[in-house]
Amino acid sequence: MTETTTKTAEAAAEASALPEELGAWRIAGLLSQRLGIEVTMADIGELVDQEHLVVQRHFKGRPMYATAAALALDEDLVRDVVDERLAWEAASLTRDAAADRIGWHWRDIERMGAEGRITQGKGGRYLITDLETLATEADGEQYITAQAAAEDVLEIRHPADWKYVEATGWITPAATYEREVGRHRTVTVALYRLADVRAVRDMPGVDWEAVRGLPKGTVSPLREYAALAPTRAAVVKAFAQGLADRHGTTVWAWNSPYSGGWELDWERVDGGPTKQEVLRELLADAATVPYAGEIALCPAWGKVTRRARELLAPDAAVILDTETTDLPGQTVEVAVIDAATGKKLMDTLVKPTEPISDGARWVHGITDEMVASARPFERILPRLRQVTKGKVICAYNADFDRGVVLGDVRRVGKKPMHLEPWDSWYCLMEAYKDWLGASRWLRLGGRHRALGDCKSARKVLTRMSKGRGSTFTPTPPAAGTPVSGPPSGSVLAVTALPAQAVTQ
Repeated sequence: MTETTTKTAEAAAEASALPEELGAWRIAGLLSQRLGIEVTMADIGELVDQEHLVVQRHFKGRPMYATAAALALDEDLVRDVVDERLAWEAASLTRDAAADRIGWHWRDIERMGAEGRITQGKGGRYLITDLETLATEADGEQYITAQAAAEDVLEIRHPADWKYVEATGWITPAATYEREVGRHRTVTVALYRLADVRAVRDMPGVDWEAVRGLPKGTVSPLREYAALAPTRAAVVKAFAQGLADRHGTTVWAWNSPYSGGWELDWERVDGGPTKQEVLRELLADAATVPYAGEIALCPAWGKVTRRARELLAPDAAVILDTETTDLPGQTVEVAVIDAATGKKLMDTLVKPTEPISDGARWVHGITDEMVASARPFERILPRLRQVTKGKVICAYNADFDRGVVLGDVRRVGKKPMHLEPWDSWYCLMEAYKDWLGASRWLRLGGRHRALGDCKSARKVLTRMSKGRGSTFTPTPPAAGTPVSGPPSGSVLAVTALPAQAVTQ
């Protein structure tokens, strides 16, 4: 009997005393014991990638492997995989360790890896030699916060002095990110390129020593520089007001912290003015044309704002919320209010055919005893159909609430009618995310009872309807004063448009 045959027989005998299938952690432990070396789950993953191990099935989301096949693996093969991992780990660092090594923020490490400036390999690790080169050759390309820029580089007060540095136009954000604040909010954090901050520090003609070390409450000398700078905000706001006056519409102008530029949108009156018409007016205005590339028309939040205003019109929409036995479960409470007025149209407990789970009860506080004498879903369905008929049904998580309602409708053997089409529903959570420009959905922050959540959702809808930034409405003309037309010298044909100005 050959040595290979002997080892195979031994592996089969060993495997016979074990379960037929094991997860990666158990397989790694068996191989470690057998070979006398540390085999990790990363090594198991590499063996799978090389097709030496095959996933048999998944148990609770975890892959399972044939025990006999794992124990029959060639020992030298497994050792080579382990040695390769150890060599890579010796030559690389994790993201956070890489950031500590060269004194950069971990976001910069990720960004440089995504750009191919440093080699990123197995386990999300970064090659040390690339990091050392990066620290020398790319110094100044790292991003820092406004506070670090002010206090560590310029050595001035934040925000007392820094706000004037931004107001002068000497520097603009290179990037932004969303930071969670509490459970229900995010704030936008601006990041600045270190080299740009250093360039501001080295600008000739600025007496930085006069700014540094000022006590709290002292007026900053930088205010004079900001006062002399051209005020882009004033120009954009004047254009927005003129647009509102010329077209008799509401205009919103927002200075976006994401791009550093301005975003404009407006209420359409009889379909106008169109985006192209507004762009022509912008390019025909001598004051705004220098900033045309920094003004985006019709941003994503503008579309949401206009839709929110439509939904708040009389008899246009209702707001619905459900509480359930579980996720998703059956309805135990449903409420509907009028979107325009907030008037309660429906608020009732519902008797389910299954018990309320502990987790659900902990969230909404509704017990089995509370719904024991309530009407079952088939009894409240006619009223639900009545108050929602002909209206857009707004829900903070429309996918969830629609699924709950339709599940109960089918369970009781009824027809969903207008409750089924997606066109009948509008998701306030997705709309709010788009309106904020957030990368994640935000919790509603209600009290987890149906009526209270409806009211909280209406506040979100109302907030979105008010646009972002400053709002401009038509100025009532003085007696005998005609409403002005477009700016003189309006451009009738535009052959080349600034890229950012036509961004959707």
